[in-house]
Amino acid sequence: EEGYNYMYIGLMRHGKAESFVTGQDDALRQLTERGRRDVTAMAALVRRWWPAGTTQIWTSPVLRARQTAEIMGRQVRPEAVQQQDALATGNLDGLYKSLAKYDDKASLLLIGHSPYLESWTEMLTGMKLDYKTGSLAFFSYDAYDGAYGKAKLLLYIHPAAAQMLLRQ
Repeated sequence: EEGYNYMYIGLMRHGKAESFVTGQDDALRQLTERGRRDVTAMAALVRRWWPAGTTQIWTSPVLRARQTAEIMGRQVRPEAVQQQDALATGNLDGLYKSLAKYDDKASLLLIGHSPYLESWTEMLTGMKLDYKTGSLAFFSYDAYDGAYGKAKLLLYIHPAAAQMLLRQ
């Protein structure tokens, strides 16, 4: 909107990953075929309405999140993709500080994990939201307000809804 300094933030949980196996490095679990299909559908839908202008993707360095970021990036065409340890460790204050330095009027897609996405959503909006694998929430945020709890949830999409909407 003209005259407003809204930043758009998408928070997305990685797609469905291989089951955890004791003794295996959790950070190396890959997306399953279903996970890839769900994220591909989400990417195709998001491409239709993603805001124009500069976009960056920030992703957890964990493999399943990086794979999700790669699929999403083919559609939202980010200026840059950065790995952010905070998305894997849950250092929400560190992530918030990075966000505060980020250019307003830009769009960010952050790809991470549960329960950190839920914590951050509550911190940004005051709302509770349950992120299923491959789901995405999209917010407008006034970067100049500088207060927690001021983001507005614009939409939440589950991969099943993305597939339904793509059939329209």
